[in-house]
Amino acid sequence: MPKQVDFDFSMAKPYSPDLSGKKPFVGISKTHPPQTAYFYDMHYELEIGIVLKGETNFLFHGFESKLYAGNLWFCGMWEPHGYAVGNSPYEEVNLVIWPPALADLRFDESARFDWLAPFTAPPNRRPQTTGKSQRAMQELGLKIKERLQKKETTWEWLRLHVMEAILLATEGWAGAKLSNPAQIESVGRLNQLLQQFFDKHGRMTTLEASQTCGLSRNAFGKMFHGLMGLAFADFVMRYRLDAAASCLRQTGESVKNIALEWGFTDTSHFDRLFVKYYACTPREYRQKRSAFACDLSAHGESMRKGAKKKRFFRVRRPKAATLPFSRTALQRAGVVAVR
Repeated sequence: MPKQVDFDFSMAKPYSPDLSGKKPFVGISKTHPPQTAYFYDMHYELEIGIVLKGETNFLFHGFESKLYAGNLWFCGMWEPHGYAVGNSPYEEVNLVIWPPALADLRFDESARFDWLAPFTAPPNRRPQTTGKSQRAMQELGLKIKERLQKKETTWEWLRLHVMEAILLATEGWAGAKLSNPAQIESVGRLNQLLQQFFDKHGRMTTLEASQTCGLSRNAFGKMFHGLMGLAFADFVMRYRLDAAASCLRQTGESVKNIALEWGFTDTSHFDRLFVKYYACTPREYRQKRSAFACDLSAHGESMRKGAKKKRFFRVRRPKAATLPFSRTALQRAGVVAVR
């Protein structure tokens, strides 16, 4: 049985790719020093990570895996994850994806291929490279890194790299095949729903969502969970909590007013939910983030004075057990930045 994995996101470094239909992909090249402590993250965007050099211990809730050069990971929407670096320098490239860009991706010659499947399958059942595919994935990652360094990579190239990485990883993996035409139609409905959800800044009930898709509540619930890997109610709750967390970081508004702004009429209920997802109260979160911002400011000043540059901000793994969900970084056009 997979061991329980604890997460603490309250001090994680914000990351805001600001993706949209006009900019659906972004590529990032990262290098971390040996024995980097656990770093945790959770975000709306889908993510593919390719290990170029070294090794990492990658964590999902209830699942842990050691990855080496040529291995990769898939992260779904708002899926808590974390990683630590081994005893040698570590390099990776990340492909960050605006989910509707994959949900709506279809080709007549491969209409039954589900591009979202590697991100929505349970972590222990997701595709992984071995042997020849592992070497090929490392070569792809190095090619992406070279393009990024030369600043030659446009989102069109990134789209091709995302597709190549998914196809290479899922070769021989049955999970990427849609089982019937109804599933193909469901993906189209899902994309339409996501567009409306964000247009309304997340102000959508399960009933409204099911009506948008032309389904009963039960049928909609099964469709959404089957395609996205989480319940619609959980999807909405994480979105609202992420937005509230952003306001706590970026404004001086009272906790009560922030709770009300994002649909939490009972402040005590908001506090309980926040603790469940972030392992601290809203006030504690704001205090931690303020202290972290001061640390970053001091770090920047030391760099200007010629101090050795730190390439990674460490986050201690919690000593006490905490619940598995916490902070993220999501920024949507027309919405308060929520990362």
